[in-house]
Amino acid sequence: MPDLFSRILDRLERVLTGIAAAIMGVLALIVCWQVFARYVLQKSPVWVEEFSVTAIMWIGLLGAAAAVWTGDHMRLEWVTKRLPKRYGLALEILIDAAIVYFAAFLLSNGRLLTEATWTSRMSTIPLPLGLTYLVLPIAAAFMIAFAALRILRKAAEALESRSPRKEGDHAR
Repeated sequence: MPDLFSRILDRLERVLTGIAAAIMGVLALIVCWQVFARYVLQKSPVWVEEFSVTAIMWIGLLGAAAAVWTGDHMRLEWVTKRLPKRYGLALEILIDAAIVYFAAFLLSNGRLLTEATWTSRMSTIPLPLGLTYLVLPIAAAFMIAFAALRILRKAAEALESRSPRKEGDHAR
């Protein structure tokens, strides 16, 4: 994979991670405010729970999408590191293919769920309920792109390791 393209994807992963971290920071502040308001002011804001559920979904799914690119998701690393290199690469490709399959399911059903709930309103916040589920197709699209590009990278790596050495490439 060309170096520039890889840097762009690395940057995109950092943006996703940054968005998730920013949402987490806002969530921490709002929950602290809610605790203060409940116990000190004796008046708890009613919208915090609904906001928290939505924020946690966005944090978790954007973080999961970023983890696909970095390879920090759940995987069989213990197994792949102990296999011969070509079998380890094949297993990693299968894992990324499974991620693509799962993410495609998440994309199609997340889109349907978002569309079905978009006209409903959240009970305590004047926003569409579909906003809670909008992260499903967004994160799934990133997961598909990242996993597919990881598959291409691993396949290229496997092909390079199988190609015969050129004259002058041999060890001395």
